Amino acid sequence: MAIGFLIGSVVGSIVWTTGFADSAGSLGGAGGYVAQGLFIFAFGDTIALGYLGTALMMESD
Repeated sequence: MAIGFLIGSVVGSIVWTTGFADSAGSLGGAGGYVAQGLFIFAFGDTIALGYLGTALMMESD
């Protein structure tokens, strides 16, 4: 699950810098960092849960 979170966080960081960095600039300094952190955490958590779900499905076979 930690590997899934790591992969998701790296990909979330890349997605943030390529797609959302300009739109978050209007939030100001601290607001932009909070939005970036929440986005990366949510992206990483989603990928980690996907990895966990896949592992549980493969284990039940």
